Amino acid sequence: MLTLQCPWRTAFLPPLPQSKPRNQKREAFSTTRRRGGRSLTISRIRCGILPVDPWAPTIDSQSIASQLFAVSLFPYLGFLYFLTKSKTAPKLTLFGFYFLLAFVGATIPAGIYAKLHYGTSLSNVDWLHGSAESLLTLTNLFIVLGLREALRKLKDGSKKTATDDIASEIKENSLSR
Repeated sequence: MLTLQCPWRTAFLPPLPQSKPRNQKREAFSTTRRRGGRSLTISRIRCGILPVDPWAPTIDSQSIASQLFAVSLFPYLGFLYFLTKSKTAPKLTLFGFYFLLAFVGATIPAGIYAKLHYGTSLSNVDWLHGSAESLLTLTNLFIVLGLREALRKLKDGSKKTATDDIASEIKENSLSR
């Protein structure tokens, strides 16, 4: 049985209650398979609903994060494909979204270098982390400036069409008189 010690517990507090040992049959489940006249029993430890302990020490948050990072690349590439295909995004904004791939491409080697050379993660090496984050800042600037330019063009275009509409109405009214 695993007993966890709480570092914040002091001597004047009562001890933590110990849990009762569970019955092995409740904790484990087994499946029986028959092969060639022999029966094979496979036992697995069950924790809750799943036959896997989600808090097992073999699960590493760093490996989960890197797997999620790798899997998230495919939806982003799909987003870039459809955004480029639609031809509705401003060019500078589209460049900014593509430039995010440069940020990702620079962050991966920087993280590997930080791990190998300094023995820690990228976020703990200031000069490398700052350099990588500057690429993300440039990405954000490209996206925002592209959208700003598009909004200005849209605003100028609506003013021109409004004045053109008024001028055409005045011409129609003067001709009908």
